[in-house]
Parts: sequence; structure tokens; C-alpha cells
Amino acid sequence: MLSTIERTIISKDWLTLLFVTTLCLLVITRFAFQKKLSLFLGFLFSNKYQTQVESKQENIINGFTSILFFVQVISFSIFGYIAVVFFRPHLINAPYLFVKIISFMMFFIVIRYIIEKIMAVILDIEPYINAYNFHKINARNLFGLFLIPINLVLVYYDYKNNVIFFSVIFIFLSYNLIVLFFLLKNYQKLIISKLFYFILYLCALEIAPYLVIYKLLIE
Repeated sequence: MLSTIERTIISKDWLTLLFVTTLCLLVITRFAFQKKLSLFLGFLFSNKYQTQVESKQENIINGFTSILFFVQVISFSIFGYIAVVFFRPHLINAPYLFVKIISFMMFFIVIRYIIEKIMAVILDIEPYINAYNFHKINARNLFGLFLIPINLVLVYYDYKNNVIFFSVIFIFLSYNLIVLFFLLKNYQKLIISKLFYFILYLCALEIAPYLVIYKLLIE
């Protein structure tokens, strides 16, 4: 049976402002990168977006991915804030809680990206890491878009059970496994040749950080 938790009322004014900001960023993306956005929305099931990026020799981090990255960070931070307040109602009055969450998320992503680049050089697996980062960044940008309507429901709908949170977490984990499957499929020769380093990389930068975050949260 699903457990129920008394819902804490969250102030919607500043969250509405964040949703409007997100919408404005998406409108800018729609007009500035119309064709690229259309290809991007189907990149998990088509190579057209990747082919276009590679043909133009674009960097992984560019104007298009940067805008969607900010959308992703806002979406994940809103979800994280709502989840924290839902499961820990006494924290709703904690000063600058959302600022702390979004700052931690930015710090975590940037530091991990830097460590990834350093490890790629040390382990001599730069081609794989570049390919992996391309898929990971775009996959999570896409999931950030998926989170927007979920966050809207969480903020403006009077829910009282935790099933939606666990559902989103389950979908996110499954989604990352799907991304990893497609990556393994597309780069299996390269990965097999560097299998030990690949496993080491996954344990160090994809599994361990989330275990540490989980441990911090439950304590």
C-alpha cells in the first residue's frame, strides 16, 4: 500500500517565476535553433542530431546545449527542492534552501566534468569520454524538458502520497540505463578495447557520487 504524508504548502510565487524563466529559455531555443531542436528531441532513437553536430564539428558545449543545460539545472533543482520539502517538511523554512540545492547541483556537475576530463587524459580514453559526455549531456537535457510538466503538477496539484517521487526516480534510473545501452551499442569496439578503464570510470564517476549523495540525504 502507498504511504501517505501530510503535504507541506510550498510558496508558488518564486516557483512560478522560475517556470516563466524556463519557458522563456525554451522560446529562445525554439527560434534560435529551430532545426537543431527538432533533431534533438529524437536523438535517442535517431543519429540525425549527432550526425549534424559531427558534420559541423561543433563542441559538446555550445549555445544550444548551454541553454538546455540551464533548463535542466532549473528543472532538477525544482524537483529536488519539492522532494526535500515533501519528505522533510521542517526544512521548508530553511534559509536559501533552493539556492543551496541549485548551487550544489551546479558545483557537482562542473567538478565532475573537470574530473572526467582529467581521468580521460590519464586513462587514455578521451574518444570514449567525449562520446559518452555527448550522449549524457543531451540525454539529461532531454530529461530536464520531461521534468517540466512533472514539476508543474507537483507545485500546483494537491497530491498527498510519495508515489510520484519514486516513479520519477525509477524513470530517471531506467532512462540512464537506456542511454548507456545505446552508447554501448554504438561504441562497443572502443569500450571493449578499454573495458577495465570503462568499468573503473563508471564506478568512480557514475556510481560512487550518487551513493555518497544518497548517504548524505538519508542521514
